[in-house]
Parts: sequence; C-alpha cells; structure tokens
Amino acid sequence: MPKVNIVGAGPAGCVLAYALLKDGHEVTLYSDRTPDRWLNHSAPTGTAYLWGETIDIERDLGIDYWSQDMFAGHGVLFDLAKEVGDPHPKVMKGRFEYGREGCGIDQRMRVHRWLEDLEGHGGKLVIESVTPARLDEIALAGDVTILAAGKADLGNVIPRDAARSDFEKPQRNLSMAIVRSKSGRHVREWFSDRWQYVPTKFDFFADAGEFFWVPYMHKSAGATFAILFEAKPGGAFDRFNGLKSGEEVTDVAKDIMRKHTPWERHFVDDVEYISEDPHGWLVGRLTPTVREAFGRLPSGGLVMAVGDTAITFDPICGQGGNFANRSAKFVADQITAHGDRKFDEVWMTKVNYLLWAVYGKNQCFLNNTFLQQLSPAAQLVVDTACSNDDAGDAFYYGFPHPESIVPALSDMNVAKAFAARHGHLGLKAA
Repeated sequence: MPKVNIVGAGPAGCVLAYALLKDGHEVTLYSDRTPDRWLNHSAPTGTAYLWGETIDIERDLGIDYWSQDMFAGHGVLFDLAKEVGDPHPKVMKGRFEYGREGCGIDQRMRVHRWLEDLEGHGGKLVIESVTPARLDEIALAGDVTILAAGKADLGNVIPRDAARSDFEKPQRNLSMAIVRSKSGRHVREWFSDRWQYVPTKFDFFADAGEFFWVPYMHKSAGATFAILFEAKPGGAFDRFNGLKSGEEVTDVAKDIMRKHTPWERHFVDDVEYISEDPHGWLVGRLTPTVREAFGRLPSGGLVMAVGDTAITFDPICGQGGNFANRSAKFVADQITAHGDRKFDEVWMTKVNYLLWAVYGKNQCFLNNTFLQQLSPAAQLVVDTACSNDDAGDAFYYGFPHPESIVPALSDMNVAKAFAARHGHLGLKAA
C-alpha cells in the first residue's frame, strides 16, 4: 500500500486520513495545532452546515459522534427582497433532500476528536507548522502528498486555475458569530410562526447582500445558531470590518436586522453572543478559487489538493464544508484504486478533473450563480420556487445535489420546463 502524507488537519484532511486508514494505507497527518488548540484556542472557519448526505460519509467511516444529538435543520426559509427597504419580499420554503436532517456541527469539536483518535486507528499525527520548504521534504518522503491546508497561504504552492476560477477578487465581505437566545426560545420558536421545520433562515437583498441563521451544534453551548453575513462591499450590510469581538459582531448584526428585516424584529432583542467562547466569530473575505491539479515543488516533488485548498468556495450556498468531506472520500477512493502504481502528474490531473466533473463543476456553478446578478433562467427558477413549496423542495434538493438544478439555472428551456412542472406563470408541462 502507498505511503500517504496529508498536510492540514481540518475536516478534509481528517476525513481523507480516516478513509485511507480504513483502506489499509500508511498515513501521516500534519497539523499546525494540537487537538487542544483546535478545540479551545481556534475560531471555526465558518458555519459548515452539513447535509445528511455529507454526514453519511463520516457515519460510514465510523467517525460520526454527533449527528444523533445535533440541533437538526431541515431546509431553508428564504426572504428575497429587491432592495433594502422592500416591504414585500418574496418568500421561498424548501427542504434539503426532502427533509433529511443536517446541522452546522462545530468543526473544532470534530477535528479535536479525530486527531485524538488518529493514532489509535493506525495513523501517525505530527504537530508541525509546515512551511513550503518543509512541504518539499515531505513530498519526497512519501508516495503521494495531499495538501489540505484550507484557505491558508500554503495552498499557493498549487497554482490558481484561471480557466475554472470565475472571480479574481472577493465578492463579499464576510462576518460570522455564534449566538443563542436569552430566553431559550431559539431552539424551536424563533421561526416557528412561519414554518413547521427548523430552518436555515436566509435573507437576501439584491443591493446589499445576504445573511443566514444556520442551526449549529456548538462545542460546549450545544444548540445554537450561527449568523453569517455576506455583505456586498460598500452596501448597507458592510459594517463589520475592524470589529474585535463576537459581541461587537452580534450587536452590529442585530442593528442591521432591526433596520432591515421587520419580519425578525420580534426576537432580535432575545439574541446574544455565546460569551463563553471568545473565538466563536469571524470577520474576513476570500476569493473563490479553483486550483490546478497539482503543484510542482522546487525539488520536483508533486503535491495535490483536497477540500478548500482544491476549491475555495464563498459560503453563500453552503458548498465548502460539504465539498471537504466529498472531495476527501473521492480522493481516498482514487488512491486506493490506483494501487501501487506511480502517483505522477498524469494520475493527479486525471483525479482532479474527475473530481471537477463529479462534484466541483456543478457546486461552483450553483455557488457562483448567487454571487452575481441572476440570469433570466435562474430568476425564473427562483420565482417558481417562491410560488410553490414543491418547487422549493426541488430547488433546495439541488444544494446537496447541484447536478439536479444547475441545468435549469443555466438553460432557459430547462428553466421553463421546471416552471411548467410546478404551474408557474401559467406554463403547463408538456
């Protein structure tokens, strides 16, 4: 069996390690943090709502220790406004995978447990902040080296693929905070007046950006919500730059909601930051990026990417955390299938483009569609989903399974057929 080195111990690196160990490989995982630092001294990298299909990957590997107790969400309750101040936003309701449960499970808790258990499963854990020079040494010492460094600068050893990367700069200014209610009502009551399910609540303003309430399982506070703002630069929501604490992020978020989302004012004063976690918030920005199949290091060694290093997604459609699991399992399966043959640039290119065809292309198209002005086809799909809950279910089935909805978002004839199936605008199915 080949010797595999994995540099980066976020969810993608850990899932890849466990999948390879299950298949009998020799695996060394490099983490820049100890398990304790992951759990107690790190910020989550995002909300990372995991769909049921994605949790299945962890369950099948025997490393899902949380889904039985998670604060389960079922879909999306979506208010779609033309602009800030629009008094009559459109409303869409739809379930992920027709009601399968998911949750934003705190990745710090997941990674901590996985790192703690790794050597008991036969892997080797090395605590080291890997530099580009050290990566070169690691790549020469194994049969195949995988970079799972998330959005860290180390990922730049693998060039950006200009042909598959739609953007050259960030499209949103991002902020996140983990919150709960003072009253305890957030678990079942915050949105119960509008939907019978626990939703990811999505507020969309064409001129200002978006924000979300994501059902979240915090490492110590348990059932919470992660609020995520996607502010268009210079817009009404672009107020988070320079903030220094989760309390500050939460206060600005609440002020925006009081001013611009009257449908949520009845519980905004009940919202509080989880003050026992000084790291449960983020402010930043990122450029959506697709990387090439491999990077060639100064020695001639090769390194390929997985997870956020392979494709960096803006969080707008929740693709990044799910791609981490999917890409890790996919790459593990490809390594196992390759056996003892050489892991050269031909093989890496093949795997990269297979991964792009199976997952990446459609996930990127879906995500990037909603970072831009909607095309006529995409607008028709959204309008149809707002008019019919069955269409909403079909639309949000496409988030875990974008291959099911991307054809309608990209082709007006397919969009019209989608609308006709759901009786929108007087269209009738053939």
